[in-house]
Amino acid sequence: MGMDPATMFLVSSAVSAGGSVIQGYQSSKALSNDIARYQDEKKYAELRALQEENDRTEAMNMILSNNRAIAGASGILDDSRSFLQIQQDVFDSAKKDISNIRLNKNIATSKYDQQIINSKIQKQSVFWGSIASASSSALQGWGYYKYYQPGMTPFQKQQKQLKEFNRKYRG
Repeated sequence: MGMDPATMFLVSSAVSAGGSVIQGYQSSKALSNDIARYQDEKKYAELRALQEENDRTEAMNMILSNNRAIAGASGILDDSRSFLQIQQDVFDSAKKDISNIRLNKNIATSKYDQQIINSKIQKQSVFWGSIASASSSALQGWGYYKYYQPGMTPFQKQQKQLKEFNRKYRG
């Protein structure tokens, strides 16, 4: 025995609504994975920058101490203007390099932050979109179900009431 049209519309809309929810869930899951990946990449960028900064600081300290050792062995005074200027130049160069490393880190991490924010916005949009789509399918199916229900249509019910009224009051 086949299904009546009302039941078919109801089943069809339920399947469509379920599909919207599943699709929304899968898209949301994929975006969650993207967010986790961006957060990991941001951490790696921060760690790489910190390592570069440490390496550059270590190199600066080595150069400064080597200069002091050479100056001491050569009999140059630690407080001579030329020695202090050389040491200051080494320090300034390292400071500039470190600020560039930090700037590059901030650029990289802000890109990851932006990708994380965009993915979170997209995830909310997917969630609400799938809910709206599922609701729309369910309401449409319910509407068709009610319309195609066996029995009298609203128009037929009105006709019947009109006939009863005419019979009762008009004879």
